[in-house]
Amino acid sequence: MKRILISVLFGLVAGVLCAAAGIHGGFLKFTAVNVVWVLLNRAVMGFAVGTSGLKLHWAWNGIVMGLAVGSIFSYFLFMNMGLGTLPVVNLLIGNPIFGLMIEFFTTVVFKQPALAAVGRK
Repeated sequence: MKRILISVLFGLVAGVLCAAAGIHGGFLKFTAVNVVWVLLNRAVMGFAVGTSGLKLHWAWNGIVMGLAVGSIFSYFLFMNMGLGTLPVVNLLIGNPIFGLMIEFFTTVVFKQPALAAVGRK
């Protein structure tokens, strides 16, 4: 349970960073809906990272979960902005980096490995 809470917390931190960068960079309009959507997406990414049962190295687990869950946010960007650089970059670079960041802080910094990793020791 502690792993899930930590990963969701860092998902929210990732959401704040993502929303701030998007708004500051002019990619997202500053609306309550956009901010909540970004925070929700990254919190769900954190939850997916925290509950993942994939038998992968922690870094790959974060990357895979970031790609899988973050693809929803990339689709949101595509539907609102059209096919451009931002949705593609978000899908292939941003999401894996945020997933990796969430997993790094959860597993390495706070020493909460995934259950699948604990079973392999």
